[in-house]
Amino acid sequence: MTESYAVIAGGGTAGHLYPGLAVAEALISMGKTRTEIYFLTSDRDIDDQLLTAANFQFTPLKGKGIDRRSILSSISAVILLIKSTVFACKYLRESKPKIILALGGFAAIPGAVAGLLTGTPVVLHEQNSVPGSANKLISKWAKKSAVSYEKTELPRRVYTGNPVRKEITDLSRSHRSMHRSQLGIPSGNKLVVVTGGSLGSLKINKSILDALTTLSEVPNLTIYHIIGSRDWEELGQSTGELGIDYRAIEYEEQMPIVLNSADLIVSRAGGSITAEINLLGLPSILIPLPDAPGDHQTKNAESLVKDGRAVIVPNERCTGERIAKEIKGIVLNEERLMRMARIRHEDEKNAAESIASLLIGEAK
Repeated sequence: MTESYAVIAGGGTAGHLYPGLAVAEALISMGKTRTEIYFLTSDRDIDDQLLTAANFQFTPLKGKGIDRRSILSSISAVILLIKSTVFACKYLRESKPKIILALGGFAAIPGAVAGLLTGTPVVLHEQNSVPGSANKLISKWAKKSAVSYEKTELPRRVYTGNPVRKEITDLSRSHRSMHRSQLGIPSGNKLVVVTGGSLGSLKINKSILDALTTLSEVPNLTIYHIIGSRDWEELGQSTGELGIDYRAIEYEEQMPIVLNSADLIVSRAGGSITAEINLLGLPSILIPLPDAPGDHQTKNAESLVKDGRAVIVPNERCTGERIAKEIKGIVLNEERLMRMARIRHEDEKNAAESIASLLIGEAK
């Protein structure tokens, strides 16, 4: 077996994987080869899709989060965790990596625990303002805790920002007209992008569909609705004639181009999307996931609201009427839209390089 330099442990959602991919590319730019970087991920389709497209080697590990409401489900999760950790230990002993990067979430635990058991140094990265259970555990033996928010509390913390994939950091507003043309967006239209993450959000999806009749009153408006795979079969063809430029998409592979073209985004408030909004200065309406551990999505969103870049709509108030009101209040007020778009944060631009340097410094 070829020896690895770094193992990146985690996945399960695009939001968990994108920072890991960004750090992997940063390591390559610093002289490591693609074959020296290996991913231990979840067995979800999104992991396979993203890592295959990026041409990284990986092994999907079976696992799931622990549901404390169900004893049987928790026992099943622990058994899968043990089996995946045994495999990860075997892989680490054979490939002898110098360092492990743990990305948080259930998929990071086998690789991080295997690092502890084999004496391989671990650095964790926390994407959100409030650490999840997995990273709280991993932080007990991690050499460093790279955090995306300055106030996040973890042992041996280092503020790095949240790594954003190169396709986002390389975007230029000078390419905006070209990107809008590629998407077929009329030049005079305001573009509102709606997304609930890689799997989608039924709450957001139904709310935006309910809002379309009211939004059809707004001139020169395009709604670009990324429904997600989970709800596509039910909702993808349900709109009919609406009197509005409405585009329904199951999954968007060219998300950087879409974000660069957007005037406004309606989204959940996970770590990766808020980092991308930060970097691009994209006005946003954020609907935090209500059962996110530690209510971290609300905390993520609040940091954007404080700087005037976002509006929060609580999940329980996410209705068609409320979403239509918030969208109209922004796109019909040019001064407000421009004010929200002027605020850009550059911390995320160098976050991948900062974490890659941290890994090199802690490698054995």
